[in-house]
Amino acid sequence: MPKILVVEDDGNKLEQLCSFLKENFQSTEVRTARSLRSGIVAVRKQAPNVVLLDMTLPNFDATPDDPGGQTHKFGGREFLKQLDRFSIVVPVIVVTQFITFGQGNETISLEDLDNELQHLFKQNYTGLVYYHAAIQRWKEDLKSRINAILG
Repeated sequence: MPKILVVEDDGNKLEQLCSFLKENFQSTEVRTARSLRSGIVAVRKQAPNVVLLDMTLPNFDATPDDPGGQTHKFGGREFLKQLDRFSIVVPVIVVTQFITFGQGNETISLEDLDNELQHLFKQNYTGLVYYHAAIQRWKEDLKSRINAILG
């Protein structure tokens, strides 16, 4: 049974992604992680066939006493760096709801980020999907990308 890991800290988006996966990939085991750290641990322990990755992630999971540490605007990029560090090869699809990232002169567009990730993480990065809860196109894009990976 194929396994998909969803690394996402936003509750609503996580729920939407999991519902989409259960509806479209019934024979797939879906696991979740809500931070950079728990995502890396899950990849190392569970060996998923596909990772759906948010770009903006907290360092570690939130608890009642801690909000999850500093949020990385480029947490997804750090996640991909960690995959390289541990020599883990797994197809990763970035699913983001932002069109731009960073601030001021460190701002990068979605298109430029896509190009950068393609260049830096050729072994794992398979592309991105722009997620918007009110626009259904993300579902078609994501389904197509997952089908291309799982066959």
